[in-house]
Amino acid sequence: MGSSYDVLFFSAHPDDVEFGMGGTYLKIARKYKAIHVILTRGEAGTHGTPEKRVKEAGEAGKYAGAGVEFLDFKDNHIEDNVENAKKLAAAIRKYKPKIIFSPYHSITGSHTDGISHPDHVALGRLVLKAARFAKFKNAEIDGEHHLAQRIFYYMVPRHVMPSLVVDVSDVAEDLEGLWKCHKTQMALRDGTIINMLWEYRRITGKIHGLECAEHFLVDSPLKLDYEDFLRV
Repeated sequence: MGSSYDVLFFSAHPDDVEFGMGGTYLKIARKYKAIHVILTRGEAGTHGTPEKRVKEAGEAGKYAGAGVEFLDFKDNHIEDNVENAKKLAAAIRKYKPKIIFSPYHSITGSHTDGISHPDHVALGRLVLKAARFAKFKNAEIDGEHHLAQRIFYYMVPRHVMPSLVVDVSDVAEDLEGLWKCHKTQMALRDGTIINMLWEYRRITGKIHGLECAEHFLVDSPLKLDYEDFLRV
């Protein structure tokens, strides 16, 4: 039987969680028991070797306070099928998370848009299947059946209204340190990747009256109590 975790983060590539939702990753992983499961070693990427990227992901996990595990998928070849969903379901059963974070399953965009990478879309769809498969007691999947309470999706498409926003202003000073754990990826966007990551968070924050923010999607309504409305 695996250990129970509060949160399971899924990534297609070693830097997806850090670049896509790094502030929220820091806030959660430093307070709760968290595991980051990465499907590929980013071997098809322009910058860095698989060995370097694995090392960088480990350093980022240590910086944030999360464990890191790599699966055996191939970069640029993540396919949305039953067998792959079973592999992710086995990871869910292994770690028994209360909640799961995943790239969104319906990302659209041009070929130059980083969030619309086919691996991200395929992973989102796989996680949706895997979370369902993991709960079936008699499914042919390793581990004890487990039902995660909810999936939160990062990499929100630009044309889609987010379900919720997380204020990450209080970890803004640590965010750049987290991103710089991925040393080989600092060459992305002609060396302007950090500027782009800041711009996204500042624009998101400004829209919602915050200094720095990240947004997320959920497929089903969140359950709130009366007191939650008063905190908004």
